[in-house]
Amino acid sequence: MANSKQYDIVLKNGRVIDPETYLDGTFNVGINGGQIAAVSDQPLSGKQELDVSGMIVSPGFIDLHSHGVNIASNRIQAFDGVTSALELEGGILPIGEFYDNCAKEGRPINYGASAGWASARLVTINPDQAVNGKPEPNAVPYVFNRFYIKEFTQNVATEAQLDKIIEWTEQGLKEGGIGIGVLHAYLPGAGSKELMRVWELAAKYNVPTYTHIQNVSMLDPKSGVASMLQLAGLAAATGAHTHVCHMNSVGLRDIDKFVAVVRNAQKQGVKMTTEAYTYGAGNSAIAAAEFNPDDVEMRMGVHFNDFTLVKTNTAFKNKEEFVKEMKASPGDAVIVHFLDEDNNPHDASLLDMSVLYPGGAVVTDAIPFTDEKGTWFLGDEWPLPKGLQSHPRAAGNYCHFLRRWVRERGVLSWMDAIRKCSLIPAQIIEDAAPMTKKKGRLQEGCDADIIVFDPKTVADKATFKEPCQLSEGMKHVMVNGTFLIRDEELDTKAMPGQAVRGPIRK
Repeated sequence: MANSKQYDIVLKNGRVIDPETYLDGTFNVGINGGQIAAVSDQPLSGKQELDVSGMIVSPGFIDLHSHGVNIASNRIQAFDGVTSALELEGGILPIGEFYDNCAKEGRPINYGASAGWASARLVTINPDQAVNGKPEPNAVPYVFNRFYIKEFTQNVATEAQLDKIIEWTEQGLKEGGIGIGVLHAYLPGAGSKELMRVWELAAKYNVPTYTHIQNVSMLDPKSGVASMLQLAGLAAATGAHTHVCHMNSVGLRDIDKFVAVVRNAQKQGVKMTTEAYTYGAGNSAIAAAEFNPDDVEMRMGVHFNDFTLVKTNTAFKNKEEFVKEMKASPGDAVIVHFLDEDNNPHDASLLDMSVLYPGGAVVTDAIPFTDEKGTWFLGDEWPLPKGLQSHPRAAGNYCHFLRRWVRERGVLSWMDAIRKCSLIPAQIIEDAAPMTKKKGRLQEGCDADIIVFDPKTVADKATFKEPCQLSEGMKHVMVNGTFLIRDEELDTKAMPGQAVRGPIRK
């Protein structure tokens, strides 16, 4: 019998996929306000009814690792299926101010952040970098552009400084930070005693640490494998949930060894999780410690012509060019190609190990777009200005995943791919942000963060040469029951994003 109730919106006759219950079939979805009110194989009546026959209807994607915490980045990610973009690896401080600013300005998609240990370290060790006595709550422009400062990146903290770093970080957790972001590779001066304090703090609040490992290197004794073993030890010693960020780009050609560390730790009951984005190329500031030009070729197994200066989209010819640019503009973004997955089958298999790791999330590590001068684009104009540059992951990561791994290669089902992009990320952070128990799922009572896409055409359009191209095939994108994208057209007035946040503690 048909349901006689009238819903605000009904999505009719779509292939509905819920990655938690493994529901997969033709159903109708009724939405009231910001929630899913019905999923039924019987007809539903709505004030608005959309026939989505032939389309997949699924939970929106939850990006655990997005540095693009601004309106422009959010909009371009929405075309890639993202309904929640969270800054967890880098984190932000002060957290309360960040959330207040986002709410005041409005956000197209859901937003959230961890407590930024790097920001805490910066204002503690280099107090002259504080803004009105505190960090600036805009992670990428604030911290990214200061990796050249040797004191906060290289110095070992004194006991008094460490107490202050922990105090700042804990305040972030009290204000609702979704765990602790640990940019260890960029701040290699932090030693094991400091990390122990950070992990003990995470355990106290039952939240994850999200860590960029210290050593992005394939060379012992300071290899990435050593860093992974350190993280496993911290997790085991403290009981803190330890999340390893972008296992693809920190693993380099040792990804198989990284996988072994995580898998064996998990078998021993250690709470470790991981993630990966879907490219064999990374993106960071040219002055980052991991790109030290004196030994980067040996450590990472690359050459200087594997690096591209983002603002000009040109490759470096040699070390001299790289060093010159590093000294002139230490905050400039560069892309480094560490795998050749398109032409080298072994490299492709390594990338698969990270992307397809069981229980691992797919993320983007999206960095905001820059103009030809290297200035971050943080405006809200739409369409975006011509000539903006970034890594293609900022616009096409998820549709790249769906196109390449599901439709073209057939190594994952739609169900399993959607699970890695929605449910698994929600489960990774649900202890720290209990509200995510209603996200990443398509069930009655869950948040109406819903994407409707064409499985025959969904694809990334962004490339390394033209990274600012919208993905295609995302027919409709709903955030909290509001259409952000309808019939592949963005509603520039829609700001339905809400905070994804941990408990606020006194």
